[in-house]
Amino acid sequence: MKRDKRDSRVVILGVCIVLIGVVFFLGFKSHEEVKRVVQEQYGEQQLMLARQAASAIAEFADERVTVIEILARERSGDTVENVTRSFKTIYTATGGFYSIEYINTSGVVVYGYPEERAPIGYNLYAENRSGMFDAARDTRETQICRPVPLFEGGLGTFIWVPLYKEDEFQGVILAIIKISTISDLFLVPLTENRTGEVYMIDGRGQLLYDGEAVVTGGVRGIVEEQKNGTEGTATYIDHTDKEHIVAYAPVRWRNQEWSVGITAPVSEVDLLIRSVYARQMIFMGAVIAIITGGSAGLILMFSRWNRTLEAEVKEKTRDLIRANEQLKELDKLKSDFVSMVSHELKTPLAAMKTAAQVLSVADAEDTKREMVSIILRNIERQTKLVTDLLDLSRIESGGMALKMERVSPGAVVADAVESVRHEAEEKGLTLKIELPESLPPVRGDREKLRQVVINLLDNAIKFTSRGVVCIKAREVNGDVEVRVSDTGMGIPEEEQNRVFDRFYQVGNPPQTGGTGLGLAICKGIIEAHGGRIWVESEPGRGSTFVFTVKKA
Repeated sequence: MKRDKRDSRVVILGVCIVLIGVVFFLGFKSHEEVKRVVQEQYGEQQLMLARQAASAIAEFADERVTVIEILARERSGDTVENVTRSFKTIYTATGGFYSIEYINTSGVVVYGYPEERAPIGYNLYAENRSGMFDAARDTRETQICRPVPLFEGGLGTFIWVPLYKEDEFQGVILAIIKISTISDLFLVPLTENRTGEVYMIDGRGQLLYDGEAVVTGGVRGIVEEQKNGTEGTATYIDHTDKEHIVAYAPVRWRNQEWSVGITAPVSEVDLLIRSVYARQMIFMGAVIAIITGGSAGLILMFSRWNRTLEAEVKEKTRDLIRANEQLKELDKLKSDFVSMVSHELKTPLAAMKTAAQVLSVADAEDTKREMVSIILRNIERQTKLVTDLLDLSRIESGGMALKMERVSPGAVVADAVESVRHEAEEKGLTLKIELPESLPPVRGDREKLRQVVINLLDNAIKFTSRGVVCIKAREVNGDVEVRVSDTGMGIPEEEQNRVFDRFYQVGNPPQTGGTGLGLAICKGIIEAHGGRIWVESEPGRGSTFVFTVKKA
């Protein structure tokens, strides 16, 4: 009897140890999964910051070049006094320039603003530094050199813009942007309230900015990748054996290609998942307490209890993993949305700001009309973005109202084709329409269906560099089927199921600009009509988007 009791205790103890081991094993696997997911999310956030900084730097630099080019074009034929009179206004209104100088046809600096930063009398030929000056004169095009040391210290990018009156060379306007100005505006703020560092290199790997001398040791291999103009994330070990995450993105403007890198210690990720670990440990402790405290009373029902507990542990673990996956997806959607909206809103605002600054100092009527045209185009771009976001919101909330009536598919297609014809002709594309005369009318909202066809034609034109964009329609099994085909680059099979997702764009990075909302809106409108929409494509052989609508 005693032996049986002792054997039972041994069995209970053995079972408890096994179950506790199972709990620890499942907890450890969940721990590793949580850590992996959070690290990926953190890397994506760092990459988004690097992209935003790179985009802002490129826009800033390109705006400054555009201002100087407009000045050179507007003032061609003026006297030196009239040309240089605008230097102070541009320097003050736009900001960002270290100095603006006028170099005469002999290669001598004759004027500059601010005057204390301009080496008046400096002769490029005498100092054997006339290469970029000669290139600007001979090509009649703006020349931009990679960052070089300045006399006063630090690095600067030199922008050489030639002045011509018809065929007569009048000199060069030289604008200098100091790298420290760019870093103070766009890179230094990234280091506030965080433990990581930021650096920037040019296309040759020259270090332009280094917050805390991070470009040493293991990060050198990553710099080689940055020199290739790629973007991504990686890890490296510093001289103290600490692991760091690096996110990097290219800065492309004119002929310059730089790269921004953001580093952060992996230990920073641990702070983000500490709360998850705490809840996980509480759960594991509770499970272990239940196992230990209840084993003696449940010995007769051990088999059933063991299966129930194991199923519960597995279910809780799956719930935790599913929750982590949902968190990852939500965070990615948030990051994509913030990145897209900030870029799509900031880009036209920057263009409007620059155009308004130039408009305030411009005298020529052609220049004024050009600047007003730029402002109006960018207002239309922002209006379309806001309209797309409102349409998507109505679709997802079920609040989109449809004005149902008998609609002629031919009339909808004709209206849509006329809306995009100019864009197609500018790219040299052929628009082909194949509609049978016997095509029956459909029941739907005329404007919404027209919006779908325009979006599909816009996409086809955008992704087709040459060839034909064709739209066909036919009756199929009581429906009217519309097909929009192009001879563009096509869509890989693994991406075809995602092209209708909001904010998703083909390619990594995306092959063209845009918000990634057009196809999501098309899908919502067609499904609201009770139809279907899908894509048929093969890389290198074009794409065909197809949708169906019920006959009237």
